[in-house]
Amino acid sequence: MRSALLLVALVAIASTVQAYVHIPLTPRPRTDVQKRALLEMLKFAQNTGGINFMRPYMGFTPNDVPVIPLQDFSNTQYFGDIVVGTPGQTFKVIFDTGSSNVWVPSIKCRSIACLIHQKYESGSSSTYKPDGKEFVIQYGSGGVKGYQSKDTVSMGPVKVKDYTFGEVVQEDGISFIFGKLDGIVGMAFKSISVNGVPPLFESMVNQSLVEKDMFSFYLSQTADSETKKADSALLLGGSDKKYYTGDVTYVPLTSRTYWEIKVDDINIGGKSTGACAKGCRAAVDTGTSLIAGPAELVAPIIDIAHVASDCSNINELPNIDLVLNGKAYTLTPKDYVLNVTAFGASQCTTGFLPIKLPERLGNFWILGDVFLSKYYTEFDSANNRVGFATSVQPPK
Repeated sequence: MRSALLLVALVAIASTVQAYVHIPLTPRPRTDVQKRALLEMLKFAQNTGGINFMRPYMGFTPNDVPVIPLQDFSNTQYFGDIVVGTPGQTFKVIFDTGSSNVWVPSIKCRSIACLIHQKYESGSSSTYKPDGKEFVIQYGSGGVKGYQSKDTVSMGPVKVKDYTFGEVVQEDGISFIFGKLDGIVGMAFKSISVNGVPPLFESMVNQSLVEKDMFSFYLSQTADSETKKADSALLLGGSDKKYYTGDVTYVPLTSRTYWEIKVDDINIGGKSTGACAKGCRAAVDTGTSLIAGPAELVAPIIDIAHVASDCSNINELPNIDLVLNGKAYTLTPKDYVLNVTAFGASQCTTGFLPIKLPERLGNFWILGDVFLSKYYTEFDSANNRVGFATSVQPPK
C-alpha cells in the first residue's frame, strides 16, 4: 500500500513538471520617427544596391574581431528579460540566434548610450566574481568594449551560476543611443563566441537545467499592433503544439556556427528564380527583422514583388517560396510586405534586404523575423537541425 501511494505521488509530481521554460517576448516599442527612419533606411538599401552586413566571424578567421551590423539590432522587434546577480538586476535583451555571447552595460560605462539604459553593478551582487579578460565586439559603425565578469544569470526560473558574460564599459554608435534594449543574449554556437565562452543556453544544457537540448521561438505577426496583445515566446528545453498547426518538418544544419541550413531554391509565383542554382546557405536568425540576401539576387525579387508605397497593389503580388530540404515554405504578400504606420499614414515596402558579403561566403542568406513570424521554429542542437511549422496567429 505504501509503495502504491509513493508511486501515485511520484506520478503526480512528474505531471506538474513543465516540459519547457516559457520566456515571454515583447515587441520593441518604436516612435513614429523611428518607424519612418527604419522604413527610409530599408528603401535606401533596396535602391542603392544593398548594405554591408556582417555577423561574428562571417568571412573572417577566428582571430579577427567579430563584426555585426548595427542596422540589424536597431531593426529587431522582439525582446525579453534576463536577470543578472544576487539580488537580481533585470535587463531587456535580444535573444539572438545570430551571435553567441551575452553582454550588458556596466555601471562603469560613461558612454551616452549607457547613461540611458539599465546598467550592471557588480558591487551590489553577492554572487559576482571578477574575470577581467578583455571583451570586444566591433560593429559596422561602432562597437562595444569591456571585460568579462562572472555572476548568476537567469532566464525565467532557470539560473546559471558563475556564468561568464561581457560587462560593457564603452558603447559606440548611434543605434545604441536610440535603441530600447540593454544588451544581447547570443544563442548560436560556441564556435563563433568571443573568447570561446559557452553560450548561455549551452551552459543550461550542460548543467541539466533544461529538459532537452533545444529551444523554440514563436513570434506573433501582430507584434506592432497597438490594439492587439502579442503572445510571442521563447521556449527553453522544448516545444509546444499550441503555437503551430500541422507537423514540424526539419532541415539539417550545414554548420554549427550560426544556425545555418541549405536553401534549395527560391520561387516567385511558383516558378524558380534560379537564385540557388549554384547553391545557397542561410542563417536562421532571430536577431534580424528582414530576409536578407546577396544584392544581385535580392534585387530581381524586389522588382517582381514590388509593392506600391500606398500598399494599393498588395493583393496583386505573387507568393514567394523558400524551398528547404525539398519542402516549399510559402510567404504571401501579407507575410513579406512591411506595412508601417507613422504620423497617421501607412507606407509599404518589401521585407527583403539586399546585402553585400565577402565573396568567399557565396550565396548566403539571412532568414529573419519576416520568415520566422510566419513559421514557428525549433532550434534542435541535439539533432543538428532546425524545424519549421506554420505558426498559429491571432486574428488581425
